[in-house]
Order: sequence, then C-alpha cells, then structure tokens
Amino acid sequence: MRTFTFISAVAAMFVSAAVAGAQEWPWTPESIEARLKEAGIAESLPAVEKDVDCSVYIRKEGRKRPQQGMVIYGDFIFSGEDGGHVNIYSFSKADGKVTGEFELASSRPDNHVNNLEFGPSKARGSKFPLLYVSNGKVGSEIEWTCSVERIRKRKGVWSSELVQNITLDASEWESKGYTPIFGAPSWLIDKERGFLWVFSALKRTVSKVTSDPADNRYVATRFRIPSLKEGREVTLGAGDILEQKVFPFDVWFTQAGCMKDGKIYYGFGIGNYDPKRPSCIRVYDTDRGVIEARYELKDDIIYEIEDIELKDGWLWVNCNNNPKRTKEKPFIYRLSLPKGR
Repeated sequence: MRTFTFISAVAAMFVSAAVAGAQEWPWTPESIEARLKEAGIAESLPAVEKDVDCSVYIRKEGRKRPQQGMVIYGDFIFSGEDGGHVNIYSFSKADGKVTGEFELASSRPDNHVNNLEFGPSKARGSKFPLLYVSNGKVGSEIEWTCSVERIRKRKGVWSSELVQNITLDASEWESKGYTPIFGAPSWLIDKERGFLWVFSALKRTVSKVTSDPADNRYVATRFRIPSLKEGREVTLGAGDILEQKVFPFDVWFTQAGCMKDGKIYYGFGIGNYDPKRPSCIRVYDTDRGVIEARYELKDDIIYEIEDIELKDGWLWVNCNNNPKRTKEKPFIYRLSLPKGR
C-alpha cells in the first residue's frame, strides 16, 4: 500500500506540473531516500551534512576555456580547462594569479579534461608524479581512455609528455558477473593503497535518461595501476578487475572527484543554473560499500562543481561559471570534511 501511495504521489506531481504548463521536479533528498527504501535498494542514507564550513578560497584569473579537472601538488594548483589547457596557481598565495601554463600532451578539442589525478610516485625526469587525465566526454573516441602524462618545467617553461594510454574495455563486464557502466569513466588514484579506481554509473546520470533514482546505480571498480613497463598502450578488461562496489543512486549529473584511503569524494550538479541539478558532494566508502556522507550545497556552492581535491584536512572544490551569466571569476571553494569522520 505504501508503494502505491508513494508512486501515486509522484505521478500526481507530474500531472499537476503538466497542467500548469511546466514540469516540476519531484525529487528531494527525503523523497529519494523514501523511493530507494521502497525499492529495497537502501534502508537508509546518511543524514545530510549540517553547518558545513564553506568559503571562496581563490578567484582564478586567466581563464581561456571552461574550467574542468584540478589537482594540487605542494604549492602548485594545476587547473585544467576543456580541450587540454592547464593554468597553474600558487596554493599558499591564493591570489588567483597564473604562475605558469601549458597544454596537455593529450590536448584536443574533444578532451574534456574532466578529472586530473596525480599518481603515487614521481615520474622519472620530473619533480611531479605521473598525471592521470580523464576525458569524460560522452561520445568522444577517447571517452574510455585515461591519458598518463609526465609534467616538466625547464628554464621556466612548462610542458607535458604523453607516456601511456590506459583504455577501459567494459564489453565483457556483465557476462563475467560485474555491473556494467554506460561510459565516461572517471579515473581515480588511491595513492595511499596504490590502486586505480574507475567511477561511473549503470546509466547516464542526466534526468532524461534517469528519471527515477531506483533505476540507476553508481559503480566503483578497482584495478592495478599499470606500470609504464607494460607499454604505451594498456587495456584493462573484465579479467583485470580486482573489486567492484555498487552504490545507490541518490544524486544527478556526475562531475569529478578524488580518492583517499579507500574513500571517494565526488561532486555532482551544475550549481544554481538548474534546480534539478544543484551542487552536491557524496563520500563513498569502498571498504563498506556505503555512502558515508551527503552534502547538499545549493546555497553554499552556487556554481558548477567540476573537480575536488583533498589537502590539509579540507576539500578544495574547483568550479566553473558561465561568463554570459556572471562577471565573477571562476572559484575554488574550501569545504570542511564530514563531521566525526
């Protein structure tokens, strides 16, 4: 009876909206939790984080293209842009001034640079670890490929060299008993444990494809980090999977994130541009296979979350904004970690 009542209520909301001439979005954190419980997917979800400490840390200058992946190493902030351009900023000065820039070796129009991750050790001939670049562009011929690059700085000039491509082959996942993913894998490095994880979803995470949260899942799949000795081109298939964890779907529109010691910190939404897709962050515990923390940040992060980095006990959230809608420079926010964790 409860299932009928809940579904009928949701249906009524759609009918009412249609009559009014505009479709109303029916989902809230509370109704999503109720729907997942009704469907037998999750008994409960963690309470939404309250009284979070969130503030603008940097207003970035030098934007050439839409902001995307970001990674921090020491005092260097590497801020990627759609297509493959990277601006460098000082973390300690936090003045937003560009201190260096370069094009990724994998730079091309359809490289979305959705996520940037450093590996666990320095690259030979470089002061920096190997850089792992997720594309994240659905439909691109390199959608399933992670570009591994070596960053160099010589006589004040920055550059990047492609040293390996890692391509994901998910064609046999389902037949081998694993949950398949739709595409757009985000490649995450767990430096503390020395593993490469791929984060994606069963279906696309846009409302046109996933209208009911019970119809989708988020999927995290663990692999080894391929050695450069394995060659310039490496394919990871079903036989390379070390572990897979499947999580409830309770938020729309994947962006990117980072990983630390078995936990995934991941951003979602496009800010206040669309009430269906507000800014959200989830923390996934891959040891226990549960959502550990939920952030609902529509009033705190009004711009589109693009990537997340964890440093010095804080989350650093890289955002993009639309220059046609605001004169603000792109922000990096500082956000408190989940309480009591």
